[in-house]
This record gives sequence, structure tokens and C-alpha cells, in this order.
Amino acid sequence: MLLYLHGFRSIGLCYKGTIIRDFSPHSLTPNLPYVPDLAIEFIQSLIEKYQKQYKICLIGSSLGGYYATFLAEKYHLKAILVNPVIDGYKTLLPAVGRIHIPYNNQTFLWTIDLALSLKQYYVETITPSLYYVMLQKEDKVLNYKNAVEKFRDSKMLLQEGGSHRFENFQDQKDSILQWADEY
Repeated sequence: MLLYLHGFRSIGLCYKGTIIRDFSPHSLTPNLPYVPDLAIEFIQSLIEKYQKQYKICLIGSSLGGYYATFLAEKYHLKAILVNPVIDGYKTLLPAVGRIHIPYNNQTFLWTIDLALSLKQYYVETITPSLYYVMLQKEDKVLNYKNAVEKFRDSKMLLQEGGSHRFENFQDQKDSILQWADEY
């Protein structure tokens, strides 16, 4: 089962979520709460609900990659990280204010307290064998070099060009399904 964790200003059936849904009939692409504690609780409830029935592989994009790192370590799950946030509490502090989600035209209020609450989910030391990290160098939102450093001993795809969205994500179907199947 592929469990997709979307980014900060996104929803489950965004660009990557829609593609992931097509990758496998056993894919979950939920809309995550914008409050980090609620998002983590919700994802944990899904993991605990399905882990006895399915082999779960997390796919986390941007902030979803930050959450996936925390949860991969907690539950010892494989994870695919797509242009992941490395230090969410620092990265998202400047975003404080009213946030617009372009996919559904909704907004939410992102506060300093919410940004700082991300610190509790920071993973200092990772288990490199759990991760497949997919990065594109022309990501204008996050510096890909931070992920290269943190996940230097993990499986990695580092592409020239691209964007934060990860251009041509659909071309990664075979490598994603192969990684999700290798346990």
C-alpha cells in the first residue's frame, strides 16, 4: 500500500497524489490536517489501521516528506521522500500568516506555534536503508543539498532541472513500485 503524504499548501489528490493513485489500486492519498499534531495523529491512525493487512510504503512530498521521515522511523516503514523538508520548524516559520491552498481554493491560518510544533517531529539520526530520496536540483522552494546531506547514505535519485513539484513524476512509477515492494 502506498500512503501519500502531501506538502504544506497541497491536498491528497494534487499532481503527485493523482499519479500515485494511478500507480497502485492500494493507494491512499488523504487530505492531511494543516495542524501538525493532528496530521501526525491522522497518519498514525491510518498506519495502525492498515499495517496488519498491507505492507505500507510512505511517499512524502515536501512537508509530507518531513512527516514521512518521523513515521518511517517510528514504525520502521520504507519511505519515498520527494523534495522533502528537512527541518520543518525552521523552513515553515517564515510562512506564518493566512495560507492559500490553490488546489481547493481554501485557506488556513499558519501560526508561530504551529511552525514550532514541528520541532517535536524532527529526526536527528535516520535509518538510511528505509529511504529512497527523489530530488530535482531546480527546486526553488527547498535547497536540495540539505536532503543530499541528511540522506547521503540512502538510495537517492538526483536529477538536473525540475522543480519543487518534481517534474515528470509519472516516469518514476517503476522505481517507486520496486522500492515499495523491497522489504
